[in-house]
Amino acid sequence: MGQLRSGVLSTFRLVWQAMGTLSLAADAAYLLTGVALFALGATPLSILLGILSYLAIMNTGYQFSKYIGSAGGYYTFVGKSLGGFMATFVAWNMLFYTLLGYSSFGFLGLASFITLINPSLSSNPVYWVLISIAAATISFLFTYFGIKISTDYQILGGLIEVGVLLAGSVALIIEAGSKNTLAVFTPKFVPGGFTQVMYSMIYSVVLFFGTVLSVTSLAEETKDPNVSIRKALLNTIIVAGITLIIVSYAFTVAWGPQNMSSFANSPDPGLILFGKVSIILFILLAAVTINSFMGYNVAVSNGTSRVFYAFARDGILFLPKKLADVHPKYGSPHYSALFVYITSLALALIFGAIFGPFTGGLVMLYMNAYAAYLEHIVASIGLPFYAKKKGDFNIFSHLVIPIIAIAILIAVIISTFYPSPPSYPYNIAAYVGVAWIGASALMAYIEKVLHPQVVANAGQYNILEKTKVN
Repeated sequence: MGQLRSGVLSTFRLVWQAMGTLSLAADAAYLLTGVALFALGATPLSILLGILSYLAIMNTGYQFSKYIGSAGGYYTFVGKSLGGFMATFVAWNMLFYTLLGYSSFGFLGLASFITLINPSLSSNPVYWVLISIAAATISFLFTYFGIKISTDYQILGGLIEVGVLLAGSVALIIEAGSKNTLAVFTPKFVPGGFTQVMYSMIYSVVLFFGTVLSVTSLAEETKDPNVSIRKALLNTIIVAGITLIIVSYAFTVAWGPQNMSSFANSPDPGLILFGKVSIILFILLAAVTINSFMGYNVAVSNGTSRVFYAFARDGILFLPKKLADVHPKYGSPHYSALFVYITSLALALIFGAIFGPFTGGLVMLYMNAYAAYLEHIVASIGLPFYAKKKGDFNIFSHLVIPIIAIAILIAVIISTFYPSPPSYPYNIAAYVGVAWIGASALMAYIEKVLHPQVVANAGQYNILEKTKVN
């Protein structure tokens, strides 16, 4: 077992680590079609609501970061506020959604994008399998060789990506001319009205998920983490939110808000739109989108490997202690990274084989949302208790906003079942996603019975308190 190297990262590096997780160009190419599938001509409205909702949701991680710095992120937030059993319960949910989210969007999403550029590739499963293996391997190597080289890559790629997206979007808006309309920020073009827009938020909120975890999981390696983490979170959402609103608006008015059902089912609609403006923009968007998927993979590999490092350090989830080792030269949790690499790649290959890479990835994303939402709900419940314990309770920041965040997440979850569950295969994703929550509670209980002291001490490591419970 070893210690991660402290003081390696600045706020600026954290922002671009988070921007890598958000992967804006990849979102525009892949997840935006998921939003449009339900939001249709109100896709920009769904994105805007997703941003506002995520700000309320992000508040929990933001507030906890004043007091807690740990590679465990939400796992530690829950451990310090609600105790070890609840931390273990959350950890089982995190195991589920981190691995599913990583492999679905990062591997199958990238494979889908590349094969859709050249439809002749999509008929042969060898291509998406090879792309998934290559993506997973490259990401693992970045994580293995240390956080500095990873964030150097994220900064360069992220700046170019945002520049290309904004340039192309502005060109589309100008070309749209009289077709520009603010009605896309209303449910005007959605047959199901606001209820259907709410349904779409299972994807528009997920667009921003991972932001907090990708930053807070690096707290043990950050200079002044209680300040830098919070600055990075706010700056990331501002930059990413403005960019995605502009992109979603440009795509919607350029495609035609009344035609967005075909957008959702079109191969690479963003590339089609950029290609109509300029072949140069087409090439640039294709290049930055591939790089964006890889930026996501590197960022999530970094964050998730540190979360599993924290789990192994505390001895939960039946993980071997070896996963808490740190590379003596590169300072990376290399065994944890290897574990994430193998398991996430296996999941991608399984779901891709069953449903195909495109649908398989979306099914996994749909499935992982429930565990991810639950993690935020439990942490938000714990926040006011911990703030009171620290003598720093604020009724608005520590109670009102968390209640709003919980209500939003519950409303989005309910909307996936009411008035009816989604169609096949997303109904399977919904049922399995909810079932995993029950399975997590059962596994946490089993751990408590078998290792009561380990579970009691779970999620207590906090570098800001200089405490460690073995």
